[in-house]
Amino acid sequence: MIKTKDKKTMAVILDKHKIFYGAVPKTACSSLKLAFFELENGFPFKPFVSNGRSRHIHNSGYATLPRAKYPEERIKDYFRVAMVREPISRFLSAYGNRVIAHKELSMYKAEEGLTQANLEPTPDLDLYIERFHEYRRAHPSILHHTRPSAFFLGTDASYFTKLYTPADMDQFVADIAERTGTTMTVGRAQTGGPKFKVDDLTRKQQNKIKKLYKEDYKTFGKFF
Repeated sequence: MIKTKDKKTMAVILDKHKIFYGAVPKTACSSLKLAFFELENGFPFKPFVSNGRSRHIHNSGYATLPRAKYPEERIKDYFRVAMVREPISRFLSAYGNRVIAHKELSMYKAEEGLTQANLEPTPDLDLYIERFHEYRRAHPSILHHTRPSAFFLGTDASYFTKLYTPADMDQFVADIAERTGTTMTVGRAQTGGPKFKVDDLTRKQQNKIKKLYKEDYKTFGKFF
């Protein structure tokens, strides 16, 4: 695990190679963190339990920082990279993985939030979109995984040395290898759940999601 001067800042920062990776949930985030961990440490990360608490790459390896908490002075002249994803695709991925696969809106995991807002547990996609503003508040993980990419990366794309999409993964790996002298292996994590497509949505639903992520389209639209 990376050692930082600020213990609250456990982002992916490779000081030796002057690399900073800005993570965004549901944008190859887990896969890239696991790859960076192995690159930095020479061995793969393995989840474990400490004092009864599950430890995973996000709470024991690298945190996902909002843009407002970037260690600016430390990374001011670093090779700053991030990955962006078309917002509707990212939204659907979060639904399939967090709601269906991880059951984060089941009564078992979100009873308090669901009950307070009078929400149906584990909603189908139509209901989820219809009452999204309420569902995203019913469980902290749903809120985290559906925040706009701009919340994590900011609204100035030029801040980053280079931005990629998931389709650019080979180039991402090549660029990191060029700077580290080591080729990292990027697997696929958090792939559970059904796969939905934009065409599965009505035009009205698509427009609603686009409105929710208007800042992402404005800031990163040219990359999608």
